[in-house]
Amino acid sequence: MREAEGNIAELVAVPVVGRVVAGLPLLAEQNITGEILVDSAVVRQGRCFALEVQGDSMKDVGIKINDLLVVRQQPVADNGDIVVALLDGDATVKRLSVRGAQVELRPENARHKPIPVGPESDFRIIGKVIGVWKRPARTRGRAGPSSRSD
Repeated sequence: MREAEGNIAELVAVPVVGRVVAGLPLLAEQNITGEILVDSAVVRQGRCFALEVQGDSMKDVGIKINDLLVVRQQPVADNGDIVVALLDGDATVKRLSVRGAQVELRPENARHKPIPVGPESDFRIIGKVIGVWKRPARTRGRAGPSSRSD
């Protein structure tokens, strides 16, 4: 992998720690299932991890089933950020919406409804999505190298 200036990009390993639902919340498993190599410029600040996407609620922003999200671990995020959040013990990936005292986790797929976060909810942000890694497409019915799906 080369950067525009002709320098070789430095890659760092980011652990894949489980799955997160882009749909209804699902508990993310906290065990390392592998790792991906990511350009160090992407993960230069903070501790990062990756999660495999299950569900289609974020498809309209290009986050699809089986994609790997690169997430910077942080307890806060800005309005409009795409976050991995725990809500009542379940993890989900959604766009954070904050308007005054009203907080919602919003999908990016019209088939799904926003999830309101009430004052009685056990809610915390796990991290901010800073990248999406597309898995190579698998060929059906024939052998050969995988191709990258973008």
